[in-house]
Amino acid sequence: SGSFLGISRLYIYIYMAAAAAGVRGGGGGRHACHSCPPPLHVHVSHVRGVRRRQVPPLVAAGVPGFNWVSLRKSSLVKAASSESEGTSPSSSSPKAETEDFTPSEPTAEKKHRVVILGSAGGVGKLCADQLNASGEWTVRAAIRPNSDKPTPTGADEVVTCDVYEYETLPPALKDCDACIIAVGTTNFMDPLGPFKNEYQGTKNVIAAAKQQGVTNVVLVTSMGVEDILYPLNLAWGVLFWKKLAEEELQRSGLRHVIVRPGGLSNDAVSGAVVFKRRGSTPGGRVSRANVARVVIEALTCENADNKIVEVVQEEGATEKPLSDLFESIV
Repeated sequence: SGSFLGISRLYIYIYMAAAAAGVRGGGGGRHACHSCPPPLHVHVSHVRGVRRRQVPPLVAAGVPGFNWVSLRKSSLVKAASSESEGTSPSSSSPKAETEDFTPSEPTAEKKHRVVILGSAGGVGKLCADQLNASGEWTVRAAIRPNSDKPTPTGADEVVTCDVYEYETLPPALKDCDACIIAVGTTNFMDPLGPFKNEYQGTKNVIAAAKQQGVTNVVLVTSMGVEDILYPLNLAWGVLFWKKLAEEELQRSGLRHVIVRPGGLSNDAVSGAVVFKRRGSTPGGRVSRANVARVVIEALTCENADNKIVEVVQEEGATEKPLSDLFESIV
């Protein structure tokens, strides 16, 4: 088992190094044409001053002849397919198409609007519920096209978008004051899933936020992203792509907070919330409800500006206000 683990870690290192060289280096890929499958694209063509560029195909190190190919499907094709099959959104889960969406005016009580990407997931849904209960935010839930997950009960507005399809994002972020990115890969049958969701999806959201004047972004990633040899990267480099997404946000110039939770639990976890120094050895657990609390505090806490926090719960730790915990992180 020791030799297998060593080989696995070596594979991760070689694969990640090759992938990083491809993404950061840019260029090197062939130009797209209408007669052949397109390579992976950065969908930022609608942002003024930003050119549409290619990301070269990634080749899995050590596997001769194995090429990564884009599995991208147009949201228009998906919509047409759904219509031809006679499917329609459930009346209990209303879905507003982004191109026809008109934001409602915030009420006197709710002076700010926040959009949550990944609102149907565990942390995203709890963020919607807690923000709605605060009475201070108009909550816009962004869900995937044709999603079969229920709409968060805390949502005041619902839009459909796909973070990998850039053109669906600007309408979803229109008139928002803040953005929460809680998107994560759930289908690991697609080897490009982490690239498309964690990295390219976050990069698209950042570009759309800049275009729409959204200057406050909170990103949820994971502990362990700074350890390229962490075994979880065997799942198509999921932590590797999360780390690259973090770097995109750090370079964006936007006011941001990056939240890295430990092992997530739907149930209550004993112990107080503590913030670990960034790059800590992955370990510990934290409830999704407490991660949502941290994300919501990060939206408005001045002590949180442009910081990275790693969140777990520890028995015997002293319960402290979240603002104090943010202040303790340098």
